[in-house]
Amino acid sequence: MSIAALIVDFYDDSTHETMSKIAAPAGAGNVNMSMLTPDQHEALPDTDFGLIILTKRASVLRKFPLNDPGNAWLSSQYFQHNHEKLAFPARFIAAKFIKQACDAYGVDSSPLIDAYAGRVGEGEANTNTFTEGSQSAWMLRKLAQREFMDKQADAAEINAATELPNEHFALVVRQGDGSIIRKYAMPDARHVKTAAEYFDKYAMALPAQHRHRFAVSVQNRAEDLGVDVSDNDLIQKWAGTDWNNNVQAHIEQRKSLLPRNPGARNILDKLAAALSETIPEDCASALETFDQATGLDRYYDGELADPHSSAMAKTASSWSADIDGQTITEADLRKEATIKKVGQYLGSTFARQFSEHPSEIFESLPMTEKVLIKQVISGEA
Repeated sequence: MSIAALIVDFYDDSTHETMSKIAAPAGAGNVNMSMLTPDQHEALPDTDFGLIILTKRASVLRKFPLNDPGNAWLSSQYFQHNHEKLAFPARFIAAKFIKQACDAYGVDSSPLIDAYAGRVGEGEANTNTFTEGSQSAWMLRKLAQREFMDKQADAAEINAATELPNEHFALVVRQGDGSIIRKYAMPDARHVKTAAEYFDKYAMALPAQHRHRFAVSVQNRAEDLGVDVSDNDLIQKWAGTDWNNNVQAHIEQRKSLLPRNPGARNILDKLAAALSETIPEDCASALETFDQATGLDRYYDGELADPHSSAMAKTASSWSADIDGQTITEADLRKEATIKKVGQYLGSTFARQFSEHPSEIFESLPMTEKVLIKQVISGEA
Protein backbone atom coordinates (compact mmCIF):
# COMPACT_ATOMS: atom_id res chain seq x y z
CA MET A 1 0.00 0.00 0.00
CA SER A 2 1.25 3.50 -0.83
CA ILE A 3 2.48 5.62 2.09
CA ALA A 4 0.13 8.35 0.85
CA ALA A 5 -2.87 6.19 1.76
CA LEU A 6 -1.70 5.37 5.29
CA ILE A 7 -2.48 7.13 8.56
CA VAL A 8 0.87 8.42 9.76
CA ASP A 9 0.24 11.74 11.53
CA PHE A 10 -2.72 13.59 13.03
CA TYR A 11 -3.67 15.24 9.74
CA ASP A 12 -4.04 11.86 8.01
CA ASP A 13 -6.31 10.63 10.80
CA SER A 14 -9.70 11.87 9.61
CA THR A 15 -11.61 9.25 11.62
CA HIS A 16 -9.40 9.73 14.74
CA GLU A 17 -8.45 6.04 14.59
CA THR A 18 -5.07 6.68 16.19
CA MET A 19 -6.17 9.64 18.31
CA SER A 20 -8.52 7.35 20.23
CA LYS A 21 -5.50 5.25 21.31
CA ILE A 22 -3.52 8.18 22.66
CA ALA A 23 -3.68 8.38 26.45
CA ALA A 24 -5.26 11.85 26.42
CA PRO A 25 -4.35 15.27 25.10
CA ALA A 26 -3.83 16.14 28.78
CA GLY A 27 -0.54 14.34 28.40
CA ALA A 28 0.70 17.50 26.75
CA GLY A 29 0.07 19.52 29.91
CA ASN A 30 -1.03 23.06 29.19
CA VAL A 31 0.22 23.02 25.61
CA ASN A 32 -1.98 24.82 23.14
CA MET A 33 -3.56 22.10 20.97
CA SER A 34 -4.79 24.35 18.11
CA MET A 35 -5.24 22.39 14.89
CA LEU A 36 -4.10 23.51 11.45
CA THR A 37 -6.64 24.12 8.72
CA PRO A 38 -5.79 22.63 5.30
CA ASP A 39 -4.72 26.09 4.10
CA GLN A 40 -2.52 26.63 7.17
CA HIS A 41 -0.99 23.17 6.73
CA GLU A 42 -0.24 23.90 3.09
CA ALA A 43 1.32 27.28 3.94
CA LEU A 44 3.88 25.85 6.37
CA PRO A 45 7.46 25.68 5.08
CA ASP A 46 9.05 22.24 4.71
CA THR A 47 11.30 23.02 7.67
CA ASP A 48 8.23 22.95 9.95
CA PHE A 49 7.74 19.20 9.40
CA GLY A 50 9.47 16.23 10.98
CA LEU A 51 9.60 14.30 7.70
CA ILE A 52 9.42 15.14 4.00
CA ILE A 53 8.96 12.05 1.80
CA LEU A 54 9.87 12.14 -1.88
CA THR A 55 7.88 9.23 -3.29
CA LYS A 56 8.76 6.97 -6.20
CA ARG A 57 6.03 8.73 -8.19
CA ALA A 58 7.74 12.10 -7.67
CA SER A 59 5.12 13.43 -5.24
CA VAL A 60 5.99 15.14 -1.97
CA LEU A 61 4.42 14.11 1.34
CA ARG A 62 4.90 16.32 4.40
CA LYS A 63 4.38 14.51 7.71
CA PHE A 64 4.53 15.41 11.43
CA PRO A 65 4.02 19.21 11.66
CA LEU A 66 6.26 20.88 14.24
CA ASN A 67 5.18 24.50 13.93
CA ASP A 68 4.08 24.88 17.56
CA PRO A 69 4.25 22.96 20.88
CA GLY A 70 0.87 21.28 20.43
CA ASN A 71 1.61 19.92 16.98
CA ALA A 72 5.08 18.80 18.05
CA TRP A 73 3.56 16.82 20.93
CA LEU A 74 0.88 15.31 18.68
CA SER A 75 3.51 14.34 16.12
CA SER A 76 5.52 12.54 18.79
CA GLN A 77 2.42 10.59 19.87
CA TYR A 78 1.48 9.63 16.30
CA PHE A 79 5.04 8.49 15.66
CA GLN A 80 4.73 6.26 18.74
CA HIS A 81 1.68 4.51 17.26
CA ASN A 82 2.46 4.57 13.52
CA HIS A 83 6.26 4.46 13.16
CA GLU A 84 6.20 0.91 11.71
CA LYS A 85 4.42 2.26 8.62
CA LEU A 86 7.55 4.23 7.75
CA ALA A 87 10.63 2.86 6.03
CA PHE A 88 13.32 2.12 8.61
CA PRO A 89 15.65 5.06 7.80
CA ALA A 90 12.66 7.44 7.64
CA ARG A 91 11.92 6.64 11.28
CA PHE A 92 15.33 7.93 12.38
CA ILE A 93 14.92 11.12 10.35
CA ALA A 94 11.44 11.84 11.74
CA ALA A 95 12.44 11.00 15.30
CA LYS A 96 15.47 13.30 15.22
CA PHE A 97 13.50 16.33 14.08
CA ILE A 98 10.44 15.67 16.26
CA LYS A 99 12.72 15.23 19.29
CA GLN A 100 14.51 18.49 18.51
CA ALA A 101 11.18 20.33 18.29
CA CYS A 102 9.79 18.83 21.51
CA ASP A 103 12.98 19.72 23.37
CA ALA A 104 12.92 23.26 21.99
CA TYR A 105 9.29 23.76 23.04
CA GLY A 106 9.77 22.07 26.41
CA VAL A 107 7.13 19.38 25.84
CA ASP A 108 7.42 15.65 26.44
CA SER A 109 8.23 13.40 23.50
CA SER A 110 7.16 9.74 23.28
CA PRO A 111 9.38 6.77 24.31
CA LEU A 112 9.99 5.65 20.73
CA ILE A 113 10.94 9.18 19.66
CA ASP A 114 13.59 9.14 22.37
CA ALA A 115 14.72 5.62 21.42
CA TYR A 116 15.10 6.30 17.70
CA ALA A 117 16.51 9.81 18.08
CA GLY A 118 19.06 8.53 20.58
CA ARG A 119 20.45 6.15 17.96
CA VAL A 120 21.01 8.77 15.25
CA GLY A 121 24.75 9.17 14.87
CA GLU A 122 26.62 12.43 14.53
CA GLY A 123 26.41 13.70 10.98
CA GLU A 124 23.37 11.54 10.17
CA ALA A 125 19.87 12.74 9.27
CA ASN A 126 21.05 16.27 8.56
CA THR A 127 17.90 16.94 6.54
CA ASN A 128 14.26 16.05 7.18
CA THR A 129 13.89 14.65 3.65
CA PHE A 130 13.68 10.94 2.84
CA THR A 131 13.61 9.53 -0.69
CA GLU A 132 11.57 6.36 -1.17
CA GLY A 133 13.70 3.51 -2.50
CA SER A 134 16.89 4.63 -0.77
CA GLN A 135 16.59 2.04 2.00
CA SER A 136 19.21 -0.38 0.63
CA ALA A 137 21.98 2.18 0.54
CA TRP A 138 21.05 3.29 4.04
CA MET A 139 21.12 -0.29 5.34
CA LEU A 140 24.60 -0.84 3.92
CA ARG A 141 25.88 2.26 5.69
CA LYS A 142 24.31 1.29 9.03
CA LEU A 143 25.32 -2.36 8.85
CA ALA A 144 28.92 -1.26 8.43
CA GLN A 145 28.85 0.53 11.79
CA ARG A 146 30.08 -1.22 14.93
CA GLU A 147 26.64 -0.78 16.56
CA PHE A 148 25.15 -3.29 14.12
CA MET A 149 28.11 -5.48 13.06
CA ASP A 150 31.82 -5.58 13.86
CA LYS A 151 32.91 -6.45 10.35
CA GLN A 152 32.32 -4.69 7.05
CA ALA A 153 28.88 -5.42 5.65
CA ASP A 154 28.09 -5.91 1.99
CA ALA A 155 25.09 -6.75 -0.14
CA ALA A 156 25.70 -10.49 0.24
CA GLU A 157 25.24 -10.23 4.02
CA ILE A 158 21.95 -8.42 3.59
CA ASN A 159 20.77 -11.08 1.15
CA ALA A 160 21.80 -13.79 3.64
CA ALA A 161 19.72 -12.11 6.34
CA THR A 162 16.63 -12.16 4.13
CA GLU A 163 17.02 -15.93 3.73
CA LEU A 164 16.99 -16.67 7.46
CA PRO A 165 13.99 -18.71 8.70
CA ASN A 166 11.33 -16.95 10.78
CA GLU A 167 12.62 -18.70 13.91
CA HIS A 168 15.86 -16.71 13.63
CA PHE A 169 14.05 -13.38 14.12
CA ALA A 170 12.94 -11.99 17.45
CA LEU A 171 9.71 -10.62 15.99
CA VAL A 172 7.62 -11.87 13.06
CA VAL A 173 4.41 -9.93 12.42
CA ARG A 174 1.81 -10.80 9.81
CA GLN A 175 0.10 -7.71 8.41
CA GLY A 176 -3.55 -7.41 7.49
CA ASP A 177 -2.69 -7.59 3.78
CA GLY A 178 -0.91 -10.93 4.30
CA SER A 179 2.62 -9.51 4.16
CA ILE A 180 5.10 -10.43 6.88
CA ILE A 181 7.42 -8.08 8.71
CA ARG A 182 10.50 -9.68 10.31
CA LYS A 183 12.68 -7.76 12.77
CA TYR A 184 15.82 -8.24 14.86
CA ALA A 185 17.65 -11.03 13.07
CA MET A 186 19.50 -13.51 15.31
CA PRO A 187 21.81 -15.48 12.98
CA ASP A 188 24.38 -16.14 15.73
CA ALA A 189 25.03 -15.94 19.47
CA ARG A 190 26.19 -12.33 19.39
CA HIS A 191 22.99 -11.18 17.77
CA VAL A 192 20.95 -13.11 20.34
CA LYS A 193 22.70 -11.19 23.12
CA THR A 194 22.15 -7.92 21.25
CA ALA A 195 18.43 -8.68 20.87
CA ALA A 196 18.15 -9.56 24.57
CA GLU A 197 19.91 -6.36 25.60
CA TYR A 198 17.71 -4.34 23.26
CA PHE A 199 14.59 -5.88 24.83
CA ASP A 200 15.81 -5.13 28.35
CA LYS A 201 16.21 -1.49 27.33
CA TYR A 202 13.17 -0.92 25.12
CA ALA A 203 10.57 -3.58 26.06
CA MET A 204 8.01 -1.08 27.30
CA ALA A 205 8.37 0.98 24.12
CA LEU A 206 7.30 -2.03 22.02
CA PRO A 207 3.60 -2.51 21.27
CA ALA A 208 2.14 -4.55 24.12
CA GLN A 209 1.10 -7.44 21.87
CA HIS A 210 4.72 -7.95 20.70
CA ARG A 211 6.52 -8.19 24.05
CA HIS A 212 5.78 -11.83 24.89
CA ARG A 213 6.49 -13.01 21.33
CA PHE A 214 9.78 -11.12 21.23
CA ALA A 215 10.93 -12.50 24.59
CA VAL A 216 9.97 -16.10 23.77
CA SER A 217 11.70 -15.93 20.36
CA VAL A 218 14.92 -14.65 21.94
CA GLN A 219 14.80 -17.26 24.68
CA ASN A 220 14.16 -20.10 22.23
CA ARG A 221 16.96 -18.98 19.92
CA ALA A 222 19.26 -18.61 22.94
CA GLU A 223 18.54 -22.23 23.91
CA ASP A 224 19.26 -23.37 20.34
CA LEU A 225 22.67 -21.66 20.35
CA GLY A 226 23.57 -22.25 24.01
CA VAL A 227 23.47 -18.55 24.89
CA ASP A 228 22.90 -17.58 28.52
CA VAL A 229 20.24 -14.85 28.76
CA SER A 230 19.33 -15.55 32.40
CA ASP A 231 20.68 -12.13 33.42
CA ASN A 232 18.37 -10.34 30.98
CA ASP A 233 15.57 -9.67 33.45
CA LEU A 234 12.89 -8.53 31.02
CA ILE A 235 13.44 -11.53 28.74
CA GLN A 236 12.81 -13.76 31.75
CA LYS A 237 9.89 -11.63 32.84
CA TRP A 238 8.03 -11.67 29.54
CA ALA A 239 8.87 -15.18 28.31
CA GLY A 240 6.72 -17.01 30.87
CA THR A 241 4.25 -19.56 29.47
CA ASP A 242 2.41 -20.79 32.58
CA TRP A 243 -0.97 -19.52 33.76
CA ASN A 244 -1.14 -16.23 35.60
CA ASN A 245 -2.78 -17.15 38.93
CA ASN A 246 -4.93 -14.03 38.69
CA VAL A 247 -6.15 -14.38 35.12
CA GLN A 248 -9.73 -14.27 36.44
CA ALA A 249 -9.05 -10.87 38.01
CA HIS A 250 -7.73 -9.56 34.69
CA ILE A 251 -10.89 -10.77 32.95
CA GLU A 252 -13.05 -9.08 35.60
CA GLN A 253 -11.08 -5.87 35.08
CA ARG A 254 -12.05 -5.95 31.41
CA LYS A 255 -15.69 -6.40 32.37
CA SER A 256 -15.51 -3.36 34.64
CA LEU A 257 -14.36 -1.26 31.67
CA LEU A 258 -17.39 -2.36 29.61
CA PRO A 259 -20.35 -1.69 31.95
CA ARG A 260 -22.76 -0.92 29.10
CA ASN A 261 -21.80 -3.74 26.77
CA PRO A 262 -23.59 -6.89 27.99
CA GLY A 263 -22.67 -8.83 24.85
CA ALA A 264 -18.96 -8.28 25.39
CA ARG A 265 -19.23 -9.05 29.10
CA ASN A 266 -20.99 -12.31 28.23
CA ILE A 267 -18.08 -13.28 25.96
CA LEU A 268 -15.68 -12.69 28.83
CA ASP A 269 -17.82 -14.84 31.13
CA LYS A 270 -17.66 -17.68 28.61
CA LEU A 271 -13.89 -17.29 28.27
CA ALA A 272 -13.47 -17.38 32.05
CA ALA A 273 -15.60 -20.53 32.28
CA ALA A 274 -13.49 -22.26 29.61
CA LEU A 275 -10.06 -21.55 31.13
CA SER A 276 -9.67 -25.12 32.35
CA GLU A 277 -10.13 -26.35 28.77
CA THR A 278 -7.55 -24.11 27.12
CA ILE A 279 -3.89 -23.12 27.48
CA PRO A 280 -2.45 -19.73 28.51
CA GLU A 281 -1.23 -18.77 25.04
CA ASP A 282 -4.63 -19.46 23.45
CA CYS A 283 -6.32 -17.45 26.19
CA ALA A 284 -3.90 -14.57 25.56
CA SER A 285 -4.70 -14.69 21.83
CA ALA A 286 -8.43 -14.63 22.57
CA LEU A 287 -8.01 -11.64 24.90
CA GLU A 288 -5.93 -9.83 22.28
CA THR A 289 -8.67 -10.27 19.67
CA PHE A 290 -11.33 -9.23 22.20
CA ASP A 291 -9.42 -6.12 23.31
CA GLN A 292 -8.89 -4.96 19.74
CA ALA A 293 -12.57 -5.53 18.85
CA THR A 294 -13.84 -3.60 21.90
CA GLY A 295 -11.20 -0.88 21.96
CA LEU A 296 -9.80 -1.96 25.32
CA ASP A 297 -6.29 -2.06 23.86
CA ARG A 298 -6.12 1.70 24.39
CA TYR A 299 -5.91 1.03 28.15
CA TYR A 300 -2.77 -1.15 27.99
CA ASP A 301 0.00 -0.16 30.42
CA GLY A 302 -2.53 1.97 32.28
CA GLU A 303 -5.89 0.71 33.50
CA LEU A 304 -5.39 -2.72 31.93
CA ALA A 305 -2.65 -5.32 31.63
CA ASP A 306 -1.98 -6.49 28.08
CA PRO A 307 -3.34 -9.96 27.07
CA HIS A 308 -0.14 -11.93 27.62
CA SER A 309 0.49 -10.32 31.01
CA SER A 310 -3.13 -11.09 31.91
CA ALA A 311 -3.06 -14.76 30.96
CA MET A 312 0.54 -15.85 31.40
CA ALA A 313 2.86 -15.90 34.41
CA LYS A 314 6.21 -14.20 34.50
CA THR A 315 9.27 -15.29 36.45
CA ALA A 316 8.69 -14.08 40.00
CA SER A 317 12.35 -13.60 40.88
CA SER A 318 12.84 -11.08 38.08
CA TRP A 319 9.49 -9.34 38.34
CA SER A 320 9.50 -5.56 38.49
CA ALA A 321 7.28 -2.66 37.46
CA ASP A 322 8.04 0.99 36.75
CA ILE A 323 5.50 3.37 38.29
CA ASP A 324 6.02 7.12 37.99
CA GLY A 325 9.74 6.65 37.48
CA GLN A 326 10.20 4.29 40.45
CA THR A 327 11.04 0.60 40.00
CA ILE A 328 8.93 -1.69 42.20
CA THR A 329 10.20 -5.23 42.85
CA GLU A 330 8.40 -8.24 44.27
CA ALA A 331 10.55 -7.89 47.39
CA ASP A 332 9.08 -4.40 47.85
CA LEU A 333 5.55 -5.77 47.59
CA ARG A 334 6.21 -8.61 50.05
CA LYS A 335 7.51 -6.38 52.85
CA GLU A 336 5.39 -6.75 55.99
CA ALA A 337 5.17 -2.97 56.36
CA THR A 338 3.91 -2.64 52.78
CA ILE A 339 1.19 -5.28 53.22
CA LYS A 340 0.07 -3.78 56.54
CA LYS A 341 -0.21 -0.26 55.10
CA VAL A 342 -1.95 -1.51 51.96
CA GLY A 343 -4.50 -3.21 54.22
CA GLN A 344 -5.24 0.11 55.89
CA TYR A 345 -6.11 1.64 52.55
CA LEU A 346 -7.66 -1.27 50.63
CA GLY A 347 -8.95 -3.58 53.36
CA SER A 348 -7.74 -6.67 55.21
CA THR A 349 -9.22 -9.13 52.69
CA PHE A 350 -7.33 -7.49 49.85
CA ALA A 351 -4.15 -7.37 51.94
CA ARG A 352 -4.36 -11.10 52.67
CA GLN A 353 -4.77 -11.97 48.98
CA PHE A 354 -2.06 -9.47 48.07
CA SER A 355 0.41 -11.10 50.46
CA GLU A 356 -0.10 -14.47 48.73
CA HIS A 357 0.27 -13.29 45.13
CA PRO A 358 1.69 -9.73 45.26
CA SER A 359 3.08 -9.29 41.75
CA GLU A 360 0.13 -10.92 39.97
CA ILE A 361 -2.44 -8.89 41.92
CA PHE A 362 -0.41 -5.70 41.50
CA GLU A 363 -0.47 -6.13 37.71
CA SER A 364 -4.24 -6.62 37.68
CA LEU A 365 -4.90 -3.32 39.49
CA PRO A 366 -5.93 -0.03 37.86
CA MET A 367 -3.17 2.56 37.70
CA THR A 368 -4.62 4.59 40.60
CA GLU A 369 -4.16 1.65 42.99
CA LYS A 370 -0.70 0.91 41.57
CA VAL A 371 0.34 4.50 42.27
CA LEU A 372 -1.08 4.22 45.80
CA ILE A 373 1.00 1.11 46.50
CA LYS A 374 4.06 2.78 45.02
CA GLN A 375 3.47 5.70 47.41
CA VAL A 376 3.17 3.25 50.33
CA ILE A 377 6.51 1.65 49.39
CA SER A 378 8.27 4.99 48.99
CA GLY A 379 6.80 6.41 52.21
CA GLU A 380 4.70 9.03 50.43
CA ALA A 381 1.45 7.52 51.79
